[in-house]
Amino acid sequence: MQGWGKTTEHPTYAAPPLYLGGARLITGSNIATVDFKTFLSAGGRPIMGLLGIDCLKHYCIQLDFEAGKMRFLKPDGINGARLGKAYPITYDEGRPWVLHNGLVEGAGAYTLVDTGYQTDGAVQDLSFENTYVSERVWEGRRYTELVLGNGGYVLGLRFLARHLVTLDFPNGVMYLRQQSAGPLPGDMVPFFKTTRVEALEPLIKAVLQENAGAARSELVAIEQGGAAELTKVVAKKLAATLGNEPKPTPDSVPPEVTQLALGDAKPTIAEVGWLQPAANRIPPSKEIHSPLLDSGRVYATGLYAHSPSRYVFQLSGRWRKLRGEAGLHTAFQPYAFGVVFVIKTDGKEVFRSSIIRGTAKPKYEIDLTAVKTLELLVEQATDRNGGNWALWLDPTLFRDGKAPGNDARSL
Repeated sequence: MQGWGKTTEHPTYAAPPLYLGGARLITGSNIATVDFKTFLSAGGRPIMGLLGIDCLKHYCIQLDFEAGKMRFLKPDGINGARLGKAYPITYDEGRPWVLHNGLVEGAGAYTLVDTGYQTDGAVQDLSFENTYVSERVWEGRRYTELVLGNGGYVLGLRFLARHLVTLDFPNGVMYLRQQSAGPLPGDMVPFFKTTRVEALEPLIKAVLQENAGAARSELVAIEQGGAAELTKVVAKKLAATLGNEPKPTPDSVPPEVTQLALGDAKPTIAEVGWLQPAANRIPPSKEIHSPLLDSGRVYATGLYAHSPSRYVFQLSGRWRKLRGEAGLHTAFQPYAFGVVFVIKTDGKEVFRSSIIRGTAKPKYEIDLTAVKTLELLVEQATDRNGGNWALWLDPTLFRDGKAPGNDARSL
């Protein structure tokens, strides 16, 4: 099986009888087995199996998203004129495709109908600036708040859900009848839900442009203005990410320094599963427009740690406590497949979080007495690694063993 950049092998068996509502389904001769416990269910129910095209191609299926129902219809008794625009279905490698004029102007092609693609779809070689389309007239009808990927042509679940969808596989036709211009109520746009801090936006623009001079000017304006003190701290840390000033390893910090944020320290090893390691900011990316450490609120210091990731720091027994939080980036909290945060001291595991999805943010306070090496690791919770934008939030070393009880470090 191929998916998410991986190829895995699974046992196959002769297909057993499958029933739906007492009716036996027509299936292919064989089935594959998969451990569905590793898959997320948006409905909050366990996934018992997956009906593939070798079964569905025998049926006329209607997806009524407004009613929350899937209907099996008789293909010889449907009234196509009442079901909306008709699109002939063609098959390639067993998958259904339709020809249409494209979700973006001038980008039309044979397009895969994929109910497993969670956003509105994909367009080949779509630039990032066009990933979010606020409004589009498609097939003479208005659509709003479209979210598109690139790398192929796909009609995804988020777009299909705006319609009454009838998939008449026996007769090779898909019908779409629009029911709403925008996404379903409660839907969230995954790429753009971030925490805004208005006072920081000019500085953020300079950082994204990697303009160190402009960033210094914006920092001065913030520090001399009426921004809150924590906003000024976040601004200072963010502006410093464009500088070349070397960071100390924790074991080289003078003893009079009793507190050190790991975002301000130099690791001996830094590895992440997506993009590149980054401290006190998110690395440049097409997915997220903001460099802020954003996990429900904005943090002043921290480490970007998309799974699987590993940060190693040398302490040489010179620190007493580690304290902080961990969580997922705000934009990906609804979509991450899940991570586990792990802390090791001198190779021994001393902290392991539960599987973290959504807004959950575990806290930790670790005894570092006589510890020479500190490791911060993030593991993927399933065999799928999509959206696992993990963050170590304000992880801080304390020299005297006393971590302040209410040291607010986030906006």
